[in-house]
Amino acid sequence: MKSQPDFHTREEVVQLVKGIYRALETTEDRLDGRYDDIYFPMDLTISALTSKVEAIQGKLVEIQS
Repeated sequence: MKSQPDFHTREEVVQLVKGIYRALETTEDRLDGRYDDIYFPMDLTISALTSKVEAIQGKLVEIQS
């Protein structure tokens, strides 16, 4: 028995490609969310520490003068 070659209409190919792009966008969105979950809190912590260091440096200048 001969197997028939795979043949897809133009519309089927378009639908397959759209599905691939939807999957890529979903994956990208999930990865962006994970990136923000990891690095955004760290950025806030670093900013808070920087502010505290600047406040301490200001107090040291007051004490020295």
